[in-house]
Amino acid sequence: MSRLALWLALALLLQCVPPSAALAQSTAPPAGQLTADDLRQVFERLVTASDKGDRKAFARFSRLYPSLYQQAYFEAGTGGAGPVTAMIPTLDRWLLDKATAGSPTAQYWMGERTKVLQQFGAPPPAMADVEKWYRSSADQGFAPAQNALGQVLGFFPEFAKEPFEAEKWLFAAARNGEDSAGDNLLQAIEIDTQRAHYKPDADIQAWLKQRADAGDQRAMKLVSDFNAQ
Repeated sequence: MSRLALWLALALLLQCVPPSAALAQSTAPPAGQLTADDLRQVFERLVTASDKGDRKAFARFSRLYPSLYQQAYFEAGTGGAGPVTAMIPTLDRWLLDKATAGSPTAQYWMGERTKVLQQFGAPPPAMADVEKWYRSSADQGFAPAQNALGQVLGFFPEFAKEPFEAEKWLFAAARNGEDSAGDNLLQAIEIDTQRAHYKPDADIQAWLKQRADAGDQRAMKLVSDFNAQ
């Protein structure tokens, strides 16, 4: 990694440290001495905060962790493994340990990381493993995982426990404030309306009516279709 890239990485890390902690540090470590343990400590703080509901910490981790794979990809394109590439196995083991110990953020990222890696040339993910990690996180009420699991079950219904389970997870994610879950739920309902004897649960119908009353055209059409049945 170039010295400039290391300084940029360090600046991003310092953004992740609470201001009180940053002020308490008398000097920042030289960029060239940035280690896997430095990154792990930052990740540990972000994941712990995310597990407690800090969405900003989750967003920061979600930007920083994939950037490691991106940097490793760049290193590979300039002549082989570099310092970031060498850090990744250690940090991936840390992530797996956190997920195995029950961290919903880490469990979500164990599912998500395979999709990120695929962007940089890795083989397609094993969806059974992705579904397992998303479900472990979603069961703990982690909204991003509920949204992701709902999408997996919508496209890979063989993993669903009942025919319309995808909708239930997307509905849970929407209620938990996941921004894109509402649109994903509308798409799932539109798909499921093509199946015989389908009708949404009462709670989802009430949610649809609220969306329709607020002017959502897709929701209005679905409500109209269900009323016509």
